[in-house]
Amino acid sequence: MFPAEKDKTDGELAIAAALEHGGTSLVLAGAFGGKRTDHAFLHLALSIRLAEAGIEVLLTSGAQEGIPLLPGKTGFDYADGTLFSILGFSDLAGLTVTGAKWPLNHVEVAFGSSLTISNEVKGRLEIALGSGRALLLAHPFPLPES
Repeated sequence: MFPAEKDKTDGELAIAAALEHGGTSLVLAGAFGGKRTDHAFLHLALSIRLAEAGIEVLLTSGAQEGIPLLPGKTGFDYADGTLFSILGFSDLAGLTVTGAKWPLNHVEVAFGSSLTISNEVKGRLEIALGSGRALLLAHPFPLPES
């Protein structure tokens, strides 16, 4: 349908088609996989842009899932022990994380900081963000033993 050499990825074209056909929420299956890190990054960044436009987005690989985080408060029903990270796509301000092994209370997180990497759910996970753009990356399914 589209030539291999084009100015949009197949993923971006598929998302545009879904929205043109009235889609109001999207599940991007396989969003993290494959040999192309550039395409995976695009899915992460594009999911945030879509969320800012009011489109609900869930990225999944089958083993992990990503959910855009925008300013406000959101709760998640993950089992205790679920691993998660908050990937900042900008400086974050007023970040509060409760229901976690390492809670945070109204902190500022610089873009590129590892402060919000590798946490664990302990109770009901709630994330509040004052300002900034981020993505919750959770591993709700057990990771394979290495």
